Amino acid sequence: MARRQPTDTRISIADTAEGLRILMPCRKSWFVICFLAFWLCGWAVAEVMVANQFLKGDSPPEGELFMLAWFGVWTVGGVVAMYAWLWQLMGKEMLTVRGQTFKIRRDIGGFGFDKEFTLGQMRDLRIRSAGSSPLDFSSSFQLWGIGGGVVTFDCGERTYRFGTGLDEAEATRIVTAIRQRFRISESSPGILSS
Repeated sequence: MARRQPTDTRISIADTAEGLRILMPCRKSWFVICFLAFWLCGWAVAEVMVANQFLKGDSPPEGELFMLAWFGVWTVGGVVAMYAWLWQLMGKEMLTVRGQTFKIRRDIGGFGFDKEFTLGQMRDLRIRSAGSSPLDFSSSFQLWGIGGGVVTFDCGERTYRFGTGLDEAEATRIVTAIRQRFRISESSPGILSS
């Protein structure tokens, strides 16, 4: 009986000169990519048509305020959809632990945002399901692959998540790698060592 070898994982964990570095590329959903590409084409047509109406002064005076509000909401929706589409195509989360700094970066093609934490203030690193709540703004984006995460920790009075789209084995591998190198308190902030 032949044994199945585990498939290569998409995440990478490495000890570098900069410290522990974990790279987690976005788990691509071709349905989401195709749907958003199609939707963005329609979005662009409507965006240009309404903007053109405003520039030419063709909008009806009694509906101008409504069209302006619609245009604002439509524009924001398009920007969010564009972000989700780009995230699906080339997004990745990068985690770097160096000294006492724990940095999470959400990166799309070299552009991104960093969140930095002090290891001594972090506690209770754990794996939690990526359940969504309609009242939680960030979890509402999980359907599109851009919100939340399955690896969770507390810092101060807030709970933070990363590892969007990780399966349980990948999340366990990441948490184990961090815990092997750094001690994170289970319940209250404490001194950590590497």
